[in-house]
Amino acid sequence: MVTQPIFPSRGAVLGGRFCCIFVGHFCCILFYRLQPLYRKLYDNSLRLRERKAIVYYGTIITWDEVRDLIYRAAGSLQRMGIGKGDRVYLGMQNCPQMVISFFAAHFVGAVVTAMTPAYKVGEVQYAANDSGAKVMIIEESVIPIYNQVKDKLSTVEHVVVTSLGEYLPENPYPHFPEDLLPQGLKCDGPAMSWKEFVGGEPLKEMAKSNINDVAVLQYTTGTTGRPKGAMLTHRCIEAGSFILTGHTGNTVDTVTLAVLPLFHITSMNDHMFTWAFMGGCLVILARFDPDSYLQAIERYRCTYSIVVTTIVIALANHPNFEKYDLSSLALLGIGGAPLPVPVLQKYHNMGVYLSEGWGMSETTALGIMNPMDAIKIGSIGMPVPQVDIRLVDPMDISRDVPIGEEGELWIKSPLVAIGYWNAPELTAETFLEGGWLRTGDICKMDEDGYFYICGRLKEMIKVSAYSVFPAEVEQYMFEHPAIQDCAAIGVPHESKGEEVKIFVVLKPDYKGKITEQEMIDWAKNQMAPYKYPRIIEFRDSLPVGNTGKVMRKILREEEAARRGV
Repeated sequence: MVTQPIFPSRGAVLGGRFCCIFVGHFCCILFYRLQPLYRKLYDNSLRLRERKAIVYYGTIITWDEVRDLIYRAAGSLQRMGIGKGDRVYLGMQNCPQMVISFFAAHFVGAVVTAMTPAYKVGEVQYAANDSGAKVMIIEESVIPIYNQVKDKLSTVEHVVVTSLGEYLPENPYPHFPEDLLPQGLKCDGPAMSWKEFVGGEPLKEMAKSNINDVAVLQYTTGTTGRPKGAMLTHRCIEAGSFILTGHTGNTVDTVTLAVLPLFHITSMNDHMFTWAFMGGCLVILARFDPDSYLQAIERYRCTYSIVVTTIVIALANHPNFEKYDLSSLALLGIGGAPLPVPVLQKYHNMGVYLSEGWGMSETTALGIMNPMDAIKIGSIGMPVPQVDIRLVDPMDISRDVPIGEEGELWIKSPLVAIGYWNAPELTAETFLEGGWLRTGDICKMDEDGYFYICGRLKEMIKVSAYSVFPAEVEQYMFEHPAIQDCAAIGVPHESKGEEVKIFVVLKPDYKGKITEQEMIDWAKNQMAPYKYPRIIEFRDSLPVGNTGKVMRKILREEEAARRGV
């Protein structure tokens, strides 16, 4: 096997880290001691004290207050018996509680498992049990699901409930979504309120976690049909925050706007981790709304934000887009789908520069980004520092493909997870000897060293930057009593990139007795909003290969021909 990367990393790890930052013809070398990110956050809180740390619809939380809240939440976790290596399940949309809970878990040495609150019964049950979570910290909207599965959660011992209105000011700005206001829902059984959780005695001493200890179980859907937890170490998240901070030039004066969900690895690293690493101010919105997003940039003078391509397009098409003062926004990072050139130009005309990049859960959301001073339209950019890249011939993994030829993207970096939780066989397939990770993405590199996404080796469906795999959708759909066989594929969607379509073979007894829409309505309650199929087609049979395996490739080809693609 060829071991020499075609694009070697820039930078190295000694007793700590160093980063070369070029300003004009001058080079500044930054060196510091390698340590877990939560300790860096603690140091920043002592340094920044009365400066703004978090802004939530007008509510200001200082760095002193953030430190106190984290310490008190950590104290509660410790009294619950949570310690080094225990798992803490977080099920919340964007809110200050998400940030506080995340780092409180790390203060006691625990491992964070952050999940979307949109998960349904089967998903919550699987994620909580597979991770072995001892504590669940959930927002109010998750209570109905929790009440249905609580007796099936084998390891959960404590539940903390909060609401997205917990830190709202009297007059929120931007406007807070009405449907997210507190509803007064109650758990069936004992649960601690958020006020109790952060109202007790603070933690006496932070845990001493090793840089190589697991910090996060980041669940990512896989071709096996069930999500798998990528084990990100403290080294991974420290590397992610350090590399992105250096790449973007963020400083203590950066005002970060987080609207992508913080439970997703992209927002987790690109917003929360970089904020914790460098300091600055984190402006949090619970949900994306074009006016709210633009109003937040204008009011709070946000300088940096990472979003998906669908948001960039929605903003550009908004009738009031050019009426807002976006002059403070220095960088808007994007990913998830190719960006139309006219949209890119519209932003550039307003002085807002867009930068595309690439990452995945297994790489702490980083790997390849456009240089800030040399952005190439249509490219995901170049490898960031401390990243080695190979483009490998999928048919002969001993061969690296030449410039301009498509190959599977392999990556080696301190950003890369150490494997999948409780899944040794899947780990062996993806995390290879020598530290290389097979990403499953097909890319090519041009003569200038810029990379381009060409397709996916795996059968992943990208819905608004979320990864959806056919096998998982099919597994949930098979729970419907009318389904004999089914196969899911991704079909083009104008704003979301792709959406899920599923082909269904009905059992004989159900033919003519159920409609496609009835089945879609049923699926809504089984899967998160981005996963459930929007299109269902009934068929008499599905194409299969010699082994009897459904040939999704044929279905995709038939769909493309029908659409004239």
